[in-house]
Amino acid sequence: MDVSFPLDKAKKQKFRKKQNANKSRKEIDNLPDPILQHILSYLSTKNAIQTSILSKRWKYLWTSIPKLDFDEGALDRRLMFMKFVERVLALHDPSNIKNFSLSCNVQYDTSHINSWICSVVKHKVQVLNLYLRNFQELLALSPCLFTCESLEVLTLHMFHSLKLPSSICFSSLKILTLGKVIFSDDHSTQQLFMGCPILENLSIVDCIWKNVKTVCISSPMLQRLFISDRYLFTEKYGENDDKDDLNADADDQNDFNGCQVVIFGTSLKSFSFDGELINDYCFYNSSSIVDVSIQVFERNEVDCYQDAHRVYKLLSGLSSVEKLTVSNGTLEVLNHAEELFAHVPVFYKLTRLSLESVESLFTCGAVQTILQNSPCLDFLDFQMVFCLPRYDKNYDWVLDKVPKCFVTRLKTIEISEFRGDEKEMHAVKIFLESASVLERIVIVCDDYHFKSRGGLKKQKEIYKQILLFPRGSMSCAVDFFLGFNQIQITALKFPNCS
Repeated sequence: MDVSFPLDKAKKQKFRKKQNANKSRKEIDNLPDPILQHILSYLSTKNAIQTSILSKRWKYLWTSIPKLDFDEGALDRRLMFMKFVERVLALHDPSNIKNFSLSCNVQYDTSHINSWICSVVKHKVQVLNLYLRNFQELLALSPCLFTCESLEVLTLHMFHSLKLPSSICFSSLKILTLGKVIFSDDHSTQQLFMGCPILENLSIVDCIWKNVKTVCISSPMLQRLFISDRYLFTEKYGENDDKDDLNADADDQNDFNGCQVVIFGTSLKSFSFDGELINDYCFYNSSSIVDVSIQVFERNEVDCYQDAHRVYKLLSGLSSVEKLTVSNGTLEVLNHAEELFAHVPVFYKLTRLSLESVESLFTCGAVQTILQNSPCLDFLDFQMVFCLPRYDKNYDWVLDKVPKCFVTRLKTIEISEFRGDEKEMHAVKIFLESASVLERIVIVCDDYHFKSRGGLKKQKEIYKQILLFPRGSMSCAVDFFLGFNQIQITALKFPNCS
């Protein structure tokens, strides 16, 4: 049997594939350097350098890439990592390094860390991410960092005292994220915030304030502010991996009564707080704020009355907000000082309110006060996270006083993770009876809950029960999402309308 023809055909196909591969590589090789460097920037720094073996054309391309990313990883390879960073920065050509990320153990190599920072500052770095840990000697970051004119985004994450130079001027900085840093004193902390004249986005994540008594955040162009004070919470539950011998006692805030943080929000659009109210936050000139989210954790070991006053003070400076999200913990804390309810401000622009639990509407005076003081509210959102024990049978709630917005403005109620138990059904019934101008109620079932409780059939039964509830709005539609694929059923008319 003659097999030469199939063999020849296979050889030709193989040769043709090789020709096409060579042609494609030549086409890539002919691309301009900036395009190739841009392509390399999507690779890890290590992989980008490995392309130097492809051909002479690629040998030195990596020395111009605008993005460098170094992550130390295993401690037993530390010496190799240090030499790698040194060599890459030494061989990089004079072109700009736009984006530089460094995640490593500091140990006794603070001089190397500062040398690398100075190098990228000279290369006009625009985005700088520093994740530093395991300090065995004190680190004072190089002064050149704090006067870098090209820097637009800075992330500094280190459980270490932030030693600042006398001169701070981030003339181009728009985004600043500080993670777990230990503020040294009032003056330097204030200088830091004042040294960012065009800052637009500020995140202060689980930082240590115990050395600071008063500070003012007043960047004139600041639009978004996020503050997390979850450090003590994570420490309590053993989730803090950043501690080292040098800073073992730095977070001891048992005798700390909090820092007074004054926020001037002349351009602020969004504010979010998450954590324990270790500090006392106060807003001034905040009429521009649109979106606010407050999630406070109750502190059992402190005076709850103090935290209630801090929540009240926080809300008092946010009366012009348009969208407000409040956690159960926040409401529980505020409930410890009922005498403050009479002084809660009127939220005259608030159109959307998001709560975790329908129970809070009936059992928490703070929620009822906020609703009474929200005359323009037209959207009410519940996540259906229950804060009371499931065995509690005292669910025959009523609204002592129907909020004015329920009969004049409230158009939409949205309920997520709906399980259809007696408490939730009773709440839906009250909503339909009380909201006399309601146009739509949206109910999204928790499908994972229903999987072992009748599934789609059970959800449809609940839906039919809801259609029989009396209601105050003749034109209200029900959007009922059921099943794993969230099938939508919409009812435009209801029987037994009152």
